Amino acid sequence: MTGIISHGTDGVTMGDFDPKKHIAEEAGYDAKDNYVRGLKMPETRFKNMVHNHPPDEQKSMRTQVDQAEAAGLRNYQVKHSKGFYIIENGIVVGSGRG
Repeated sequence: MTGIISHGTDGVTMGDFDPKKHIAEEAGYDAKDNYVRGLKMPETRFKNMVHNHPPDEQKSMRTQVDQAEAAGLRNYQVKHSKGFYIIENGIVVGSGRG
């Protein structure tokens, strides 16, 4: 496969795409020639997720997202005082209480 996948990236050449550096809407080919999506949650999406949560909880949620992204996790949960959010590839796909 050849080419550049842009979807909002800065024109990353095939083989140079690092999912840890790109947001969920971006995609490209990694060093193993795998087509992958970005892992980072866009700041606007994060702000929507933490809306109406107290400031201390927002800080905790930011830390959880940052740690999951740094670890390269594609699926994880962000916990808060009343429940959790389910995240896949930087996108909130569900939530629950408890």
